[in-house]
Amino acid sequence: MAFTHKQLKAFVAVASQRSFAAASAELHISQPALSIAIRNLEEVLGGRLVQRTTRNVSLTPEGEAFYPRARRLLEDWAAAYEDMHNRFNLQRGRLAVACMPSFAATEFPSLMARYHAQHPEIDISLEDMVMEDVIESVRSGRFELGIAFAQDLAEEVEFQPLLVDQAVVALPASHKLAQSSAITWRQLAAEPFISLNQRSGFRTGIDEMQLSLGAVPTRIYEANQLTTVGRMAAEGLGLCIVPGFCQQQMRQMGLVCKPLQEPLMQHTVGLFWRKRHALSVPARAMVDLLVQVYAGKDTLPWRPGHSR
Repeated sequence: MAFTHKQLKAFVAVASQRSFAAASAELHISQPALSIAIRNLEEVLGGRLVQRTTRNVSLTPEGEAFYPRARRLLEDWAAAYEDMHNRFNLQRGRLAVACMPSFAATEFPSLMARYHAQHPEIDISLEDMVMEDVIESVRSGRFELGIAFAQDLAEEVEFQPLLVDQAVVALPASHKLAQSSAITWRQLAAEPFISLNQRSGFRTGIDEMQLSLGAVPTRIYEANQLTTVGRMAAEGLGLCIVPGFCQQQMRQMGLVCKPLQEPLMQHTVGLFWRKRHALSVPARAMVDLLVQVYAGKDTLPWRPGHSR
């Protein structure tokens, strides 16, 4: 049998006041109730802690030894309560998010600022990584949330869709195809092509589409990040396909964005987290925010001149 928080508070009050009357007034309980709490605590511990006479109250040697420990226990108890209260009320905490680089560099900073405005005491750790690593980092528990394109999921992972992205072609404004209303896959195949490296799932989808249409470019340049891909295109090295939500980023590099003629390339972007693991309060707040932000928005980000 363990002692209770009430019994511990009763003992510390008596030990500090050296008076049952003063201790009962401090705790707002009757003296008989206070005496019962002290007696129950002594029974649990196995001996006398307090000596009481008609004139004064003193501690036994065991009571003197227990008193500083009892105070520390109450302080730890109060600190634990305050910490958990703050966490549940989003006044303290930390959230680790893994995110594919294209989304991390374009969409997430504004989302992060919006989250911070609502919950300024929550620290966010963001790491951008290829989307295959996003899933693994969430599955292993290294990150609580992940943001990436939908893919074949491990059984341990849940998925919450946010938006459907439609890929676009990014090319220099001076390019001969820049005035086209849309670009065909065969037109794209006739130009030098810049793409992410073959480890990227986005690149895999492009390769499969080009192969199925018999529209594989003869010259391909590769890079690890979409920012680098865009810079290479801006230098006139070729054309590239990027997610629709990257349009504003591409325009900042001096590129124009054009839709692909059918068949379209569409990917669902969403949140991942581990199944059978309750999300922390900060993580749940992030999920709620992202669902709220993207609910009812245009799910196909391509529109001429459109940027989110």
